[in-house]
Formats: sequence, structure tokens, C-alpha cells
Amino acid sequence: RQSANTSAQTTHHAIQDAIQDTIQVRAAGKRGAKQEESWPACCLGVLPCSPLNLASTPLHEPPFEPTFHKKTKMIFANCALDSTISKANEPAESAELNPPNWPASVHIIDSTKSDKEIQNELDGLQEQPTIITSDMTSNQDLIGTTQFVPTEHFSSERKAIFFEPREEPYKVDVQVGYYVQVAGLGASAKDVKFADNGAEKKKGPYCPAYFNTKLEGLTTLDTFWRSAENYSNLTKDGQLWAVSQAAPIRRIHTVNDLNLNDKGAQSSGGHLANVQVDGALVFGSQQQFCSRSVTVGDSGAINLGAWSNVFVDTVAPEGCLKAPAAWNGAPFGENLSLETRANNWRAADWSTGSVDKDGASTTVNVPKTTVEKCFVAMETVADDSKKYFLHVPQPRIRSGDSPSPLGADLSGTTDDRRPFENVYVALADAGDDIDYDVARKINIALRQGKDIVLSPGIYHLQESINIVKKDQVLLGIGMATLAAPPNGEPCIRVATGTEGVRIGGIMFAASKINKGLFFSPKTTAFIEFGKEGVADAGNPSNPGVLSDIFCRVGGDLDREVSTDVMVRIHQGNVIGDNLWLWRADHVELAADESPNFPDMNLDYHQVVMGECPGKTGLEVNGDNVVIHGLAVEHTQEDQVVWNGNDGQVYFYQCELPYDVDQNFGAKNFVGFRVNGENHQLGGAGVYSNFRDYNVLVKTGIVHPKAFDSKVVINPFIVHLNNGGRIMTVVSDGSTFGGGPVYDKDHMICKYNPKAEDEKMHESEKEEMEENTMVRQTSWGWISEKLASPFRGSRPTSPTGVASQ
Repeated sequence: RQSANTSAQTTHHAIQDAIQDTIQVRAAGKRGAKQEESWPACCLGVLPCSPLNLASTPLHEPPFEPTFHKKTKMIFANCALDSTISKANEPAESAELNPPNWPASVHIIDSTKSDKEIQNELDGLQEQPTIITSDMTSNQDLIGTTQFVPTEHFSSERKAIFFEPREEPYKVDVQVGYYVQVAGLGASAKDVKFADNGAEKKKGPYCPAYFNTKLEGLTTLDTFWRSAENYSNLTKDGQLWAVSQAAPIRRIHTVNDLNLNDKGAQSSGGHLANVQVDGALVFGSQQQFCSRSVTVGDSGAINLGAWSNVFVDTVAPEGCLKAPAAWNGAPFGENLSLETRANNWRAADWSTGSVDKDGASTTVNVPKTTVEKCFVAMETVADDSKKYFLHVPQPRIRSGDSPSPLGADLSGTTDDRRPFENVYVALADAGDDIDYDVARKINIALRQGKDIVLSPGIYHLQESINIVKKDQVLLGIGMATLAAPPNGEPCIRVATGTEGVRIGGIMFAASKINKGLFFSPKTTAFIEFGKEGVADAGNPSNPGVLSDIFCRVGGDLDREVSTDVMVRIHQGNVIGDNLWLWRADHVELAADESPNFPDMNLDYHQVVMGECPGKTGLEVNGDNVVIHGLAVEHTQEDQVVWNGNDGQVYFYQCELPYDVDQNFGAKNFVGFRVNGENHQLGGAGVYSNFRDYNVLVKTGIVHPKAFDSKVVINPFIVHLNNGGRIMTVVSDGSTFGGGPVYDKDHMICKYNPKAEDEKMHESEKEEMEENTMVRQTSWGWISEKLASPFRGSRPTSPTGVASQ
């Protein structure tokens, strides 16, 4: 045991007396390992970590120092971030294998095989469709057809299907199912192509609508957790990608149409980035969608979706979108335009059959900076061997004398190519064989300056992954999933001062937290980008990047998983590109468990109060943070809290939690809260579906400049279903504006600034306050709170609950 030096300050002694002098930290973590080290009290963050407090030199080094986490009041052993073992025990640095030894979850499609052989291989990797019978639906158009059903919605299996480059197109069908990434391995999108087989039509990679047993029809409202990337689609029917959140399509070129819906099935997408479409870009039944760095050909068109479309860096023919003309030298703020559907090509409205030209689209013609997601490529070198490279696209910065071009960039010619000799390929757990040492192995590689590729699978972390060097890449493939450490620490920490870090393609899952003196009651965050309370401006020329980040609190059988804030960004000049931060509204049914809301859904258990707790999706404290494509859903307090200055968010989709009571409204929780200065928010929608209680929420968005239409652009609210409502669209903290407009199926309201807004909605505010008081003091509400800890299950009818 090492004891703190007696010369430590008196206050430190007082704290030290309250805890053990040392703790035992498990160091080498493979199952059953017994190697342990003693850590002094200072290493818990209780005492300052310096030579004064140690009998010998500290085992750790900057930039990490002990942290007292202000929000959770927890102390973390940040000195152990360097490793839980002495560096003397680390393996010597060596080159990694190239090509790597890919695990069985990575399927490399051999370019020398015939298309028939490849199709047979793919058929064994894809979800198996079901023949729809009259027992399943009365829809005559579906009876006898073959459809996919969401049986893999909460599967633990992860897959990456990579196609080697070749001159001839692949003539195959590739259904992209749950937890599957399909991608070409070319340096350019043209290196891997998919085409029809003569007169026989093929699809290439595609995602169709799924059959829903409750709806007795098709839907894409839960086609989550999949991706398609880096290829060209030459098929005559074009690219079909009917998805919702966490299902991006990136770095593709389709010579015909890109269809983001399937037969009008309801959709709640989505994100496409770095895409070239020569035909029509068809959103169809999509409720909302974000398009970033998209080029639509001269003969193409854009058919908009239902409620909101956001276009960032989109080049399209005149008549589709406002052309980005004469932007050199103009202030960037002038390059953001507001479009109505009257100025866009428009398909018939999917729900009414009418043409609706009232919905807004938001266009950011010239964003200051865009950064593409990193990707894996393969090349055949001089000796005919196959070598792998990690491509790191450079930021496209549109300022100065030589601004970067607009639209899609599919060539890869300016990418930083990093050979896999310096890329560590991490291996996930294999079934029940859990590698408790995996985070330590990754941290060793990161300290050696290597980049990391997380192969498909689930990683049960026992400590945080710590990114300590600038420009490092942590890339997940095949929906690699990091399960949070059981002690409440983050999955990933990015050290202060480490600019240019790239994190992408990763799912995050909440864990059940161990109880104990030194453990947080919840996971503090999945990603801690920078350090709380430490100023870190970042670098606008070399920003940190978060691409395709998908967090979820709940989903699997364990309903005691929890988190505090899913993503915290403390560093400045960080760019986000497609983040979905989801507290589960539904989870997997246990064996022989009946659905608790059968009149809503037959496939899942609906999350109720007390299950899968999560406070906030995103907290931003850094300045100049920009996000293109953000969705946050169902957290139990403010969905987003933005404290940093000069922030920008273009496209925001939010559902408030289904399972809260009027406390949520009484405490003034909202869908998006801005506390910082000079923040711009474009294309933001906040939706309500208060299933269990008639919750009344004052407003959807709180923003200091809520009523400046050049700052808060095209905000709107939607009443999806059930009781309660959001009273107004926006507020600056004292004034509320944009009252609801009802129709038969949905309440959809945009905010149009009017001087009389406050007066017009005074009666609604009084009604809300009166209802809130009644709800807060009613015996029904009190008895519900008293009974909830003892209830085995909630009432099954949302109508019945709402009318109590």
C-alpha cells in the first residue's frame, strides 16, 4: 500500500480520512486474471495527483488529472486513464498486419467470384423474408407477396459486407438488414458498381419497407441501425433506401433515381451525405430528412417529403433549390435561404393525395466547413497482394482565396491514406466469450499513435477508451457497439487539446451500473469530448468530427440500464454529422412476455416510467460547434442543452418522451434549449406523443433569438398521437409564439413571426397553467405516483391512462 505524503494539505487529510488510503484496481483484465495494482487515494481524484502525494513518481502523466464531475458529484480515477497497468507491462510497439485478420463478422466479397456464387453467399447473410398470408392482413395487394419482417430489431449480431473493387459491376441483390453495413472497398465510389443482369433487374444494396403485424401493412418507421456506403448504382430502377433514423447512405453515385420511400410506407428519416444523384431525389413519405453535400444532376429533380427537408451544401438545377450563385466574398449568413415547396419540385402528399406547398425546406447553400466520414479501402499493389488503407477525408473549408468546392466529392483524391500497418483492428466479444480486457488493448494502441477500427460486434467495456493524440481515428464498421463500462465512466474520452480527432460509425449502448462508493449511479456520458470546465477552443482548420453516432438507452431485455447525458462536447470547433441519441420508447419482449400496449404494437414492450432512465441527449459547452443532422428522442429532461457560443445546427428532429407525467411540463423541459450566444438553428421539429398522461408543455424550443427568422429558421411542432400537447413552437424565455393548428390526424404548426403572437396565445397559456395546477394537485396524479413503485405492469390502453 502506498500512502499519501504527510505533507499534504490539511483539507486533503480530511478527505483522505473519509475513504480508504488505497484501492485495488484490476489491471490485466482477461477473465480470471489476478494481477492487481495498488492505487493511492490521490488517484481517485480525492487528493491532488502530484509527487508530493506519492511515495514514488506518479504512474500517470498529463493531460489527465483527477476530475470531480460537477454534474454527477462523482470522483473518477482519471490518472488511471493512461492505463490500469504499468507501462512496463505493455507489449512493445509493432506494426499491425496488412491485410488484417478480419473476424468472421467481416465478410469480404471476393471480386474474382461469379455473380451467382456471390449471390448465394449473400443470401446466407441476409434476413429471410416471409410470405404474407390472409391471416396476417386483409390488404389484397400484400397477400401472397414476400416481405421482410423486423425479427432482428434487437439482435446482438453485427455484420460488415465489403465488396472488393473490380471493373465489372456486381449484378446482385443485397438487402441491408439490421446492424449491417454494406460498403465498397474502393478509394472512389466508382470502383465498386452494381448493375442489372441484362434484362433481369437487380437492386444492388437496398433497404425496403418492412411488414408490421399491428398495422397489417408496410412501414419503415423502425428501419434503424444499418448503412450503405461507397459505391455506384447503375440499375435502371435506381437506389431504394426506405429508412428512418440511424440508417445513413453515404458516398454513393446513382445514375438514376434515389428513392427514400417504398410504396408510400410511413418513414421517419434520415440522413444522406456525399451523394450524387443523376435522376430524381425522391423523399416521398419521409416525415423529415437531412441532405448534406448532395449533387443532383442537370436533368434531375427533388420531390420533397412531408414536414421538413434540410439541404446543406446541395447543388441542384434551378427550380429544385435556390442555386448557390455568387457566394464568393459574401457573408456566410447570407448563404442560408428559406424555401417553400412552391419553389421546389413536389410529389403528391402521401397521406391525403393532395399537393401541399406550405411545408418549408431549409437550404444552407455554403456551409463554412464540411467533413466526410472516414472509410476503409483496399488496393491491389505491385506484387498483386491486397493492402488495406484507412481513408481520412480532409475538411472542406470554404473561405480564403481557394475555397473548397460544393456538393458531393466521391473521388478520394485528397484523402489522407493511412496504411493498416498503423491501424489496430479491435475484436469484439464472440458470443458468451467476453473480453473484459478489450478497452485496455485499444488504449495501448492509441498511446502508440495508432488509429483504431472496431470490427463488428458488441464491446463490453470495463474502462473508458481514451483518445490522447491529435488526428487519431476511431472508426466502427458493421455497426460496432460499445456497451458502457459498469462503473459509470464514459465509453470514450477525448483528451483536452487533441484536435482533429475523428469518431464515426459507432453505436453506444447503456449498461446497468454497479452500485458502490466510487461508481456513478448512471453512465455519465457515452462520449466526453474534451474535459468539463477546461477551456479548449479546438482548431477550425482541423476540427474534431463525430460521424454516424448512434446512442441508445435501452432496447435489450435489461430495463435498468441508464445514462445521464449521452454526448457531452466541451471542445470547440467540433463538427457533428448525423447523430441519433435515443432513449428507448420500446424494448425487446422477454420470452413468453406479452406486449403491455397491444393496441399500439405487438412486437415490443413499450417503455414506461422508471425504465431505461436518461436525462439529456446532448450537452454542448464548446464554442463554434456545428452539427449537420441531429435527432434526440425521449430523454426525461431537456433533450438538448446548448451552452456554447456561435453554435449551428441544421436539421433537428425530436420526439419528447411518451411515458412522462405533468412534472415534465411543470419543470419547463423542452426539445431544444439554447443558453449560449449567436446560435443558429435551422429546420428544427419537436414532436409530442404523450401516451400515459395529458402532459402540457409550454414550448418546443427555447432560444435567446427565438423570434428572429434569420436565426431560428423554420421551426415547427407536431402532435403525433395521444393526449397533451406542446403549447407553442418557440420561446425566448419570456415570450411564447407559434400556437398549434389542429387537423384530423396531426397537429402541425410552423412559427410565423407576428406582433400579436403573445396576445393571441395568452388564453392558451392561461388554460395550460390551469390544467397544470389541477394535474399537480389532483388525487389521481398523487395516487399514481404513490402506486407506481409497486405496480407490476401499467394499464394497457393509452386512452384509458390518458383519461384518468
